[in-house]
Amino acid sequence: MFFLKYLPMQAMIANYQDHFPEGSEPQIAGKLQLLREASVLLRQLEEYFRERDFSFTRFLICVILDQGSLGLTHTQIVERIDVSSPVVSRSLKALVDDGLVETITDPDNSRVRLQKLTTKGRECLNELLPGYYQILLG
Repeated sequence: MFFLKYLPMQAMIANYQDHFPEGSEPQIAGKLQLLREASVLLRQLEEYFRERDFSFTRFLICVILDQGSLGLTHTQIVERIDVSSPVVSRSLKALVDDGLVETITDPDNSRVRLQKLTTKGRECLNELLPGYYQILLG
């Protein structure tokens, strides 16, 4: 994450530009501003979920499982949210333990296990979404 509370002054960016001529000062300043805004937004979202004894990763898993009505494999979840496999495993275990996600057998291949959002999980997601969107649009 990008935690600079105050962005570098334009003179400082211009000085660095001499060392990295491929980027213009307005371009670099714009990207730094974008990183700052994304960092602030991410911190707000993490705080929102922490106050609800949830995590952003668990929320993202619920969102993608809500889109896949038949369920998704562990590998598919890892690929879609771009988080490490161990983190997804721990998050899925917590979601299953809380009754928000269930593990089912793929009807087309009995060796494959799918993760699927439960009714309780969908209700939880629907309770979290308004605050999530409020932060995004805030």
